Amino acid sequence: MFDDLISLISYKPGWHILSGEDPDGRPYVQIEVDATAEAAKCAFSGEVVPWRGGKRYLSPFMCRQEVVGAVLEAIKAAEMHETHEWFRYRGRAIYNPHLDPDKLAEFAVLKNMNIRDNAKTMTENNP
Repeated sequence: MFDDLISLISYKPGWHILSGEDPDGRPYVQIEVDATAEAAKCAFSGEVVPWRGGKRYLSPFMCRQEVVGAVLEAIKAAEMHETHEWFRYRGRAIYNPHLDPDKLAEFAVLKNMNIRDNAKTMTENNP
């Protein structure tokens, strides 16, 4: 249904915009990164690993601008996913999108996770 429109959109080398329908017939777009793309390099192992982003479901009532915008949002989400994987603080991927939510729940034992002394004032006590 949306294939002709989506075929007019392109992004970086090695990035592909897939379109399809799920088993219930709902149309979607999805980003695929092949082995030739720089983004296929794993931030943790260094291996080249092709991958796909999350699906963005489309409504049959969407206008062209909405469909094109949905593709852009899928690309932005995939790029932000990579940003979170590659970003390091003290050598650690503190925003890693692959963290297990159950493990995070074990860590987040406080009802309010503002555990910094300066969480309200945002002042630093640097020497």
